[in-house]
Amino acid sequence: MLRLIWDLSLLLAGAALAVMSLLVLLRALSTRRRDRLLAARRRLAPLLLATADPPREGIEGMADSVVTQLTLDLIQLVRGAERIQFIGKAAELGVPDRLRRQLRSFSRRRRMIAVQGLALFDDDLSREALLDTLGDRDDEIRLAAALALGRGDNRPGLDELVARLGLRDHRSSLLTVTLFRHYANEAPDEVQALVLDTDLPLSVRLAAIEAQAVSGDYRLVPAIVELGLRAPDDSEELPRYLHALGRIGHPAARDAVLAGLASNSMPARVAAAGAAGRIALLESADQLAGLLDAPEWWVRFRSAEALLQLGDTGIVRLREAAASGGELAREAAAAMLAERGLAP
Repeated sequence: MLRLIWDLSLLLAGAALAVMSLLVLLRALSTRRRDRLLAARRRLAPLLLATADPPREGIEGMADSVVTQLTLDLIQLVRGAERIQFIGKAAELGVPDRLRRQLRSFSRRRRMIAVQGLALFDDDLSREALLDTLGDRDDEIRLAAALALGRGDNRPGLDELVARLGLRDHRSSLLTVTLFRHYANEAPDEVQALVLDTDLPLSVRLAAIEAQAVSGDYRLVPAIVELGLRAPDDSEELPRYLHALGRIGHPAARDAVLAGLASNSMPARVAAAGAAGRIALLESADQLAGLLDAPEWWVRFRSAEALLQLGDTGIVRLREAAASGGELAREAAAAMLAERGLAP
């Protein structure tokens, strides 16, 4: 038995030594590769910066990945005419061709780098490659390609991108909102068309509403008000409609906000209170004062905060609640007044 334990211990010690040796070797190889890449970058950077033309000598034997990555890094660092000059150098050095080939890599990271790099080259071949990437197997890469196309001078229509990305059949993501926000600034009518397209999934339409709200474009307010008034009381979308209306901050949201304050849904009342404050809706003062006694802390807090945003009218309501309201209302009102230095 003791012999068996001894042999097993020796086996484990040998295995540990072998693993450690392998790790040391891998680390040494990794360090050597990194040093070689850094040395290559140090040689290449002066060559790229020296003249307006791409370097013809001194880059022989240099890894394509180094030339590509350093060129892209330099493009990100400069602006104006210098940026255009670097993009031209990169094109002559064959960087777009390498990036297009890189789109076929099995590595998700390499494909993402290629998409982000091709976004800098507004030529037909790069655009075609990005359009093809809209069919990539990875959702994030497809959306990154869509964003890159949307930032180009010859951007496709948003409806076309939504169709090619398959958003009519899938939920949206954070990148979808980013894409819509870009179009909300550049082509707000196309985002509005998505909001009103009832064939689209709700998540996509909500992403479009959020993007429109961030842009501050109030032309959609009547449509969002109508959607908010029609939304079921306990629905997921009602608070998001009210949040969007608050973000836009237009008085035309009055009816939806007042209805939201009377909702049985806690998230809807929180969003409605925030919207009432941002819009400075004086007609909501009585409802907000009533919500100071709500059982949910978030409702009381947002209502007290909104009353402050109403100015003197809201401060009077807060002082009345602090003096003679219910227990919860007194606490909420007194805390908010004290926090803002308005306690009597």
